[in-house]
Amino acid sequence: MTAQGGSGPRLVLVGAGDHGRGTLEIVRARLAAGLDAPGPLGFVDDDAARHGTTVGGLPVLGGVDWLIARAAGGAAGPPLVALLALSTPKAKRALAERLGAAGVRFASAVHPSAILGAGTTVGEGAVVGAGVVVAYDTAIGRHATINLNATVGHDCVVGDYATIAPGVNITGRVTLGEGVLIQTNATVVPGLALGAWARIGPGAVVLKDVPPGEFWFGNPARRMPEPG
Repeated sequence: MTAQGGSGPRLVLVGAGDHGRGTLEIVRARLAAGLDAPGPLGFVDDDAARHGTTVGGLPVLGGVDWLIARAAGGAAGPPLVALLALSTPKAKRALAERLGAAGVRFASAVHPSAILGAGTTVGEGAVVGAGVVVAYDTAIGRHATINLNATVGHDCVVGDYATIAPGVNITGRVTLGEGVLIQTNATVVPGLALGAWARIGPGAVVLKDVPPGEFWFGNPARRMPEPG
């Protein structure tokens, strides 16, 4: 990240919904604590009804194409960096690929109250919320999200675009594939592998490896029909 002020980059948050508001608060908390972070400029969102409104005191500047045009056009002013303020893994991947192809650079955001153990790495575009605890030697992938008060054990892998919801407990040596979504208050026991784009329902207790793309729910968790 780059400190606010001077000619440093300004931050555009992609997604002006509730998750966007929460992501903005992480960035503001870093700045208030004197930690490095780009100064927030505003939001972009492809919902035209939000254009010209304000979210958390910042303007919704336009759609994603506004950011792409700024990145491509070399407009005057400080450079821009983006942060995906979204919780849906597939939407994160689609936007990361769209913006990355246009040359947009990404910031990451880790709340100052989060605890990251020794050897933990944070990928480009990752978002780590307030109260999160990550034990040692864990790899957090690109554009992954770890939300409020979740815990992640030692020697874990959190795949690119994965989303871990508030209150989730992931124990040691767990591997989450690309795009895994784990909903609120679920638990994953040690040593398991959750395949790419698997989804875990709220409050589930996962005791077995989960194949790619499946939806598991319950205690103990088992494969369930796709939610309607």
